[in-house]
Amino acid sequence: MGRQELYIGEGGVIIKYISSIILSLVGFVLFAGAAAAEKHYEVQSGDNVYRIAQNYKVDVNAIIAANPSISDPTYIKPGQTIKIPDEIGTPFTVTAYTAGPESTGKEPGDPAYGITASGKVVEEGRTIACPQSLPFGTKIHIPKLDETYVCEDRGSAITNGHLDIYKEDLDDALEFGVQELQAKVWTY
Repeated sequence: MGRQELYIGEGGVIIKYISSIILSLVGFVLFAGAAAAEKHYEVQSGDNVYRIAQNYKVDVNAIIAANPSISDPTYIKPGQTIKIPDEIGTPFTVTAYTAGPESTGKEPGDPAYGITASGKVVEEGRTIACPQSLPFGTKIHIPKLDETYVCEDRGSAITNGHLDIYKEDLDDALEFGVQELQAKVWTY
């Protein structure tokens, strides 16, 4: 009987130990999720985008591109809230386009058909149109799509906070629609 009580006692210790580990892991997961959450910063008097980027150790172009409210990066105003991208990026409105007339107004046979603003030939799975705040060659990773694209194109509707992925097929572009997706921007 004493042995059985000892076994039950050890089982209670083991159960408490396992419970403690599980609670610790749950806390770690919740804390890690909170730590990876997008940050928002309220602009203070005297701030500029470059200084904010330095303080958060984020590329200045990534901050500009992630914030549709920044129309002129040399002018931000106190009280304005801006998104600070973190290690998983920041949300962008993402659409899709084709090389055809429905997206570009160009027909096959036009010398500029399928040529991006950077001079590259469009390629599905690589080409993305970005706001002018991002230089050509910027890499943009979209985790949900498990793809990394290269900023090679522009578009009149592509402003800060918006990206446009190249698709070869019009039906694929239409099916893609408009999505809010996390994107990580690397301008270096």
